[in-house]
Amino acid sequence: MKPSWDSAWEKVFQEREWGKYPPEELIRFVARNFYKAPDRTSIKILDIGCGTGACTWYLAREGFSAYGIDGSKTAIAIAIRRLEMEALKAEFVVGDLIQLPYPDGFFDGVIDVAAIECNKIANVKEIFAQVYRALRPGGKFFSIAIKTGSYGYGEGDEIERNTFTNVRVGPHKGQGIIHFFTEREIRHLLNLNQFKNIEIEWSARTLNNQKNKIIHWIVTTQK
Repeated sequence: MKPSWDSAWEKVFQEREWGKYPPEELIRFVARNFYKAPDRTSIKILDIGCGTGACTWYLAREGFSAYGIDGSKTAIAIAIRRLEMEALKAEFVVGDLIQLPYPDGFFDGVIDVAAIECNKIANVKEIFAQVYRALRPGGKFFSIAIKTGSYGYGEGDEIERNTFTNVRVGPHKGQGIIHFFTEREIRHLLNLNQFKNIEIEWSARTLNNQKNKIIHWIVTTQK
């Protein structure tokens, strides 16, 4: 199995200032599922494809035991510096999502904010399997993934169905491999790993004076 991380991201993180705050949908997920925990430090949450740590920072700031993994050494270094500057703690690892270096049943939650989508479908299957393995029974999984038909879909070199490289327009321009998901595909992949209580919503926004639309699937499920 080829590594899931596209080396194009190393250049992206070296050259581009990245977002520093988590999406509202993630905040809602964490609040609904974990805010009532009597001891937040006992709740372990993994941010896969954490990038420069926007979501990991949020988890640490809210008092959870936060973990982040990404293939980019540059991104992880930035994330570590940010948390150190604010005296926050998280455990960061440079690693591959298809080989998560954590024990079975270790996490109460795993989150993915537009990282799994940066893979061919074979790797997506492996990542879902790794997430399922690393979650405790009843643990929750949250994912944001780009939808077919969203801005940039079809505007690149298609290497397999709904998977593109060299996307020429939109938010994925210059980001290497991008897979645009259908709802049916997401449900199928989750069902392969016996995830349960699958809920799929979508969120949309426009760009360029409403000329272009960006649509994301918002997925929640549990082991």
